Amino acid sequence: MILRDSLASSGQGRVVALGVAAALAVLACGDGGPASPTRLDVSPSVGLLTSVGTMQKFTAQVVDERGASMAGVSVAWSSSNPSVAAIDASTGVATAQQTGVTTITAAVGTVSGEALLEVYLPLEPSYIPGQAYFGRRQYIEYVAGDLPIIVSAPHGGYEEPLEIPDRTWGTTSRDRQTQELIRVIGAAIHDRTGRHPHLVVSRLHRSKLDPNRDIDEAAQGNPFAEWAWNEFHGFIEAAEQAVEEEYGKGFYIDLHGHGHDIQRLELGYLLSATDLARSDAELAQPEYVDRSSIHTLAGEAASGFVALLRGPTSLGGLLAERGFPSVPSPAQPDPGWQPYFSGGYNTRRHGSRDGGAVSGVQLEANWQGVRDSAGSRDTFAAALAEVLAIFFSAHIGVELTYAAPMATHSEWGRFHGTESALHIGR
Repeated sequence: MILRDSLASSGQGRVVALGVAAALAVLACGDGGPASPTRLDVSPSVGLLTSVGTMQKFTAQVVDERGASMAGVSVAWSSSNPSVAAIDASTGVATAQQTGVTTITAAVGTVSGEALLEVYLPLEPSYIPGQAYFGRRQYIEYVAGDLPIIVSAPHGGYEEPLEIPDRTWGTTSRDRQTQELIRVIGAAIHDRTGRHPHLVVSRLHRSKLDPNRDIDEAAQGNPFAEWAWNEFHGFIEAAEQAVEEEYGKGFYIDLHGHGHDIQRLELGYLLSATDLARSDAELAQPEYVDRSSIHTLAGEAASGFVALLRGPTSLGGLLAERGFPSVPSPAQPDPGWQPYFSGGYNTRRHGSRDGGAVSGVQLEANWQGVRDSAGSRDTFAAALAEVLAIFFSAHIGVELTYAAPMATHSEWGRFHGTESALHIGR
């Protein structure tokens, strides 16, 4: 009583009452009631699991009507198709069961949020030479081969699926007609030898995936793009393994198209324009050999490193002799001050800079006379098939001789249509 009277008489009672009211106001929402959930944001919004028993952790941010996050709210989880992926109702951990798609739902009372989870279980086929195989959604295509030649085309795709958002950084323009060119190259090599090179094609537009970059830049966090990136490089590695098992060594070409003004082929061996401008004696030093994508081949070929790069029987020398100006080559040993692609991620990863039995090159095809028409593509492909036969004989010690009854050009093309294709997955 004395304390109450004292507070009242001093005016402090009114201050205390106002403080309590303010505290209660903080705990209440704008309309005077307690805060309540109005939205659940589920993360990740899409998920992909690729083997039975693998798990994906989902989380939910509970948001009230003011847009503020609510901590400590219990969320109930469910899966629309538990036979595809079951989910722990309290932890949000989903577990893959079988191929399919399921909707993951987080709920607080009548408020809910959703995410999409796909389970994709790829098959492990026995590859048949000349047969086309596809990964998930046919984004990546692999034509199995029986020659020690591997060719990839990472930037010629057309597909722009909505499930993969556009990349927001890096180069996104497509290489024109390189998907068409790689198929004609495969046909020309088959016509010449009766056997098949290994071909790996990204059918995704570069705005969705860039397989010639590390996975962070290539896919930019999207799980479907990341899976396609892994398929692309996985197919190349399967081809490398087949080449090594059958031949012990081989050669890899990463096929691109450049838009530079000078109409010439650019052959990238991971050596810069400055490197190529050096004299033959300087370029033959181990530091340049070791940095190149033909490191292993240079150590085995009797012709020597410089001859492999720009001698008469180098790829550039042989192509130039057939009417396709090339750099490096005897006539154009270095690019001078002009733009030049020296090789990228694929050439570093699948060439022999870091070892391995498969050496490689990034082949940048100019537009005029190489990619600009069906006739140009046919002529170039036939020349490249002839050049590879000479190059293999001179430097790799493998004769790419005719080995079987020859299918016609059109027959080869029909064989690689979707009707004969096998899909890796269900």
